[in-house]
Amino acid sequence: MGLEPHSPLTELSLEAIIALLHSRGLRVTKGRQKILETLLEATEPLSLEEIQRRSVVDGVTPDYATVFRVMGLLEELQVAQRVHLNRSCSYFELLDPQQHYDHLICTQCGRVTLMVDSCPVEKVEQAIGRRYGFTDVRHSLEFFGKCPECR
Repeated sequence: MGLEPHSPLTELSLEAIIALLHSRGLRVTKGRQKILETLLEATEPLSLEEIQRRSVVDGVTPDYATVFRVMGLLEELQVAQRVHLNRSCSYFELLDPQQHYDHLICTQCGRVTLMVDSCPVEKVEQAIGRRYGFTDVRHSLEFFGKCPECR
């Protein structure tokens, strides 16, 4: 899939996100930068607690409110999205403007597999946007089943 029309980034990198934050007049503290690095290193969506636990800088763990605020800001800037994964809390992932992700979740062990191949509903999404006059339409798909290890 090509560039997502809603993304303010042309590439997903630490430098691009920091440049976006600076362009909006926002400071990039060590804590914010470590949160961004944590998200960039993630191979699956992370909960706020997981982001907090992995974002230790110089032996200091960011407080939960800081992580919450940073993720809210990244969502507002359309750099990150919230995914629910059929769980009690939300998970977050960065939005790569060059790629689209859907999720396959194991109902037994909870393993999340990102589906990075062609999206099965991309054409439907475009048709829905045209029909209802919406622009920048996006979606998050979640499929559930048993992974090969739990089968």
